[in-house]
Amino acid sequence: MSDGAGFGVASGSDGEGFTAEQLRFSQKDARNLSLLCVGALVVCIGMAVFVFTSVPWETRMPYDGKYNRSGSGIPMQIALLPVLVPILGMWRASRRLEKSPRTKAGRIRIYILLAVFVIVCMIAQWTMSEEILVAGGYLPE
Repeated sequence: MSDGAGFGVASGSDGEGFTAEQLRFSQKDARNLSLLCVGALVVCIGMAVFVFTSVPWETRMPYDGKYNRSGSGIPMQIALLPVLVPILGMWRASRRLEKSPRTKAGRIRIYILLAVFVIVCMIAQWTMSEEILVAGGYLPE
């Protein structure tokens, strides 16, 4: 079995066997990644609030797919919520980094992966917001 050394995880699960510098870096990483997640959460909530205040409440996303042939569509109010859930999950996971120090390669990987994930979530929120604003008549088609 692998000891996890190739994945950027150091030995020890609760901080044993780590230097004070590694533990300090882990706390710094947890704080920085938490700030990144909170920033993305604020941006996504801001987009949702703007859409909610700019589009009538009865606006529905056009949908005539497999599960809803009535043409009534998906309610706008719930369309912007799914993006917030993964960001909240990543925020919670980033706080765990404080207790599980990583090697330098593991720290670099987590920064890159979380930054890409957060950017993808914000692009998804932007796209959904734009579609709702077009469907609600706020933006031209």
